[in-house]
Amino acid sequence: MDKLVEKINKLIVRIAKGDTYALDELFVITGRMLLFMARKYLYNKSYAEDLVSETYLKVVKSADSFDKKQNGLNWLYKIVKNGALNHNLKERNFTEPIPENVADKDYASEWLDTILVENAVSTLSDEEKDLIYLRYWEGYGIQEIADKLGKPLSTTHDMLKRTCKKLKQYLNTEK
Repeated sequence: MDKLVEKINKLIVRIAKGDTYALDELFVITGRMLLFMARKYLYNKSYAEDLVSETYLKVVKSADSFDKKQNGLNWLYKIVKNGALNHNLKERNFTEPIPENVADKDYASEWLDTILVENAVSTLSDEEKDLIYLRYWEGYGIQEIADKLGKPLSTTHDMLKRTCKKLKQYLNTEK
């Protein structure tokens, strides 16, 4: 097992025993990774930060049921991914309202990027949307997608390349 995973597993076991310093150490080691992952699934930085905080709360609550033979990093990633997917399902709306404080350039930029991506995806066929969803949202490999769609690997690969090129062209013309 990887040294990082071993360290994370030991920290989770210590958290289960009530060691608050272990939680701090776990946050230092994994905080940026989890935030990066949350940002992949959520379009809003604040939601992503909240999700990471909730993840550590869940770790504290369920650390005693953690099997130290598991991969602790994967366990943390699953908590983040499931939390993000649940958030997106609950919201049923992937756009953010226009920011009240347009001077907040980071927020305004995120909002505009989200709108551009949504518009680009809306131009795709249902099959193309499925490809993008399976590859970049669910993280499936090309072979897994081909199996799910019942298509040959080369066909699936070519379809995905064409779809990505189509999205790229749309986004380049919109900027």
